[in-house]
Amino acid sequence: MDVLPSFCSSRVLILGVGNILFGNDGFGPEVIDHLTRHYVLPDDVDILDVGTGARKVLFTVSLSETRPEEIVIVDAVDWGNEIGSVSEIPVESLPITKVDDFSLHQVPTSNMLRELQDDCSVKVTVIVCDVGEVPQMIEPGLSSEIEAAVSVAAQAIAERYGLKSSSTNSL
Repeated sequence: MDVLPSFCSSRVLILGVGNILFGNDGFGPEVIDHLTRHYVLPDDVDILDVGTGARKVLFTVSLSETRPEEIVIVDAVDWGNEIGSVSEIPVESLPITKVDDFSLHQVPTSNMLRELQDDCSVKVTVIVCDVGEVPQMIEPGLSSEIEAAVSVAAQAIAERYGLKSSSTNSL
């Protein structure tokens, strides 16, 4: 008997994407960590730090008969904007061309997001932070600009999806 992962039946699934070993690329997982430490999640919202494994979760959701109403992707980009700027981008803006990194923006992940939205009626929201160039060698830790952006993104997500501040927020 197959058991459906709980994230498939959530109303909203928030995925933090990125590699914490490569500096600011860890933005997505850090946002998830911040949400976990500072907010109480409603029962119908799931959050996951998927690291560089977003494809596996998205593939599971795409094959499931039960799917979230909305998937939120939180990721780092290097699009030449101000370092630390957080924005929401439409799925259609994600590059289709494969790049040689572990980013969300590789085929087939961006294609999967389009298919989830277009073919499976799952709303896809992509929240990105421009982090500048990601180091090519292991270099854990976020810059001060990206650390500040983590709380900005987390607060925006919390407000949008009804996450309440936890008591640990005052520590």
